[in-house]
Amino acid sequence: MKHAFYIIGLLLCMAGGSARAQDPANANEVVEKYLTAIGGRTKLKAIQDITTTATADMQGRTIEMEAKYKMPNKFRQASYVMGNEMGGTVYDGNRLSRNMRGQEQVKEGKEAFQEYLQNHPFPELYYDSLGIEKKLLGKETVDGKEAYKVEYSADGRTWQDYFDASTGLKVKRTATIDTPRGKSDVAVTYDDYKEVNGVKLPFKRSQKSGQFEMTMETQSVKINKGIDDKQFRIK
Repeated sequence: MKHAFYIIGLLLCMAGGSARAQDPANANEVVEKYLTAIGGRTKLKAIQDITTTATADMQGRTIEMEAKYKMPNKFRQASYVMGNEMGGTVYDGNRLSRNMRGQEQVKEGKEAFQEYLQNHPFPELYYDSLGIEKKLLGKETVDGKEAYKVEYSADGRTWQDYFDASTGLKVKRTATIDTPRGKSDVAVTYDDYKEVNGVKLPFKRSQKSGQFEMTMETQSVKINKGIDDKQFRIK
C-alpha cells in the first residue's frame, strides 16, 4: 500500500513538473505565442492596410471613431459626435499631429513613431528591430484568468502587456503617461477577439485613466482595400 501511495505521489509530482515545463521561459516565447494566436507573422506582415470603425458611449453621447493604418508607418484616427469631427491623430511616417478641440500637438522622429506604435494593431512586429527590451514578470490574474505579464522598456518609458496563459491572446495593457495634469495610470483591456481575413482582432476595448472610462466596440474591419497616401498628409 505504501508503495502504491509512493507511485501516486511520484506521478502527481511529475504531472506538476510537466505543467510547469509548459510555462514560457522568457518574454520572447510569450510574445511569439501571441503572434501565432492572432494569425502568425506571415499573415500579419502580408497586411498592407487596415480600416476600422468603432463606437463608444461617453457621458451619454455616442462617439464614432475611424482608424486607418497603412503599413508600415502611416496612421490616421478621427472621432465624431453627431457627424462632427471632434479631433484626431495623423502620422505621416515622420511627424505625428494630434488635434483635440482646436489645439494641435506635434511630435517628430522617434518620439512620434513610438506613439504611433501604441496605436498600432500589431506593434510586437517592430519591437525587436527598435531595440525595445522586454522582460517576463510572471503571472497575474486578469478578469479571473491567469495571464503572463510582460514589461517593455524604451527610452526611459515602460509599459506592461498581459497575455492569457491559455489562449496566448493579449488581454490587457497598463502604462503611466504624462498629461497636462501630471502623470496618470492607464489600463486598456482587450476582449471579444474575432477573425477577419485569417487574423484575429479584439472587437472590444475598454480604457480607464483616473476617473475616465470608455469602452469601444468595433463595428467593422477592412483589410487590404487600398488607402491613398493623401489621407495621411499633415497640413
